[in-house]
Amino acid sequence: MKTKEERLQIVNKIIEEIASRGRRFFYSSTTERISKFVLEGNKKKRLYFIDKYTGKKINPYPRNYAKDRNFSEGGTLWALMHDFREFIITGNYSNGKHGYGGLYCPNWGYPEEDMQAIRQLAMGLGYLNKACVA
Repeated sequence: MKTKEERLQIVNKIIEEIASRGRRFFYSSTTERISKFVLEGNKKKRLYFIDKYTGKKINPYPRNYAKDRNFSEGGTLWALMHDFREFIITGNYSNGKHGYGGLYCPNWGYPEEDMQAIRQLAMGLGYLNKACVA
């Protein structure tokens, strides 16, 4: 099993791929930043999500996203962020567990070829279970 740091790098690569395609979720043209996860604190044990627009650290542990004014994406990506968090922390496949279907969500508005490329990358990196089909 990969380390927490390795899983964090996997997730950040997937986020970069999402940010480079389609509607460019997780990317802000205003700030020219891409959202990412970081480990900080004593022995880098605490996980945070850095928002692309606000640049602020977000606690990625379950709570009501409508109350977190630092998260600049919508509910679908809030759920995906929680799937990513679970993978980083536990190493378990969690795609779609937190709602909206994760990387298999049909409602992103991305071209199908972009979604396939994102899923292929995620499978190749070990984020998606190859046996998992939408």
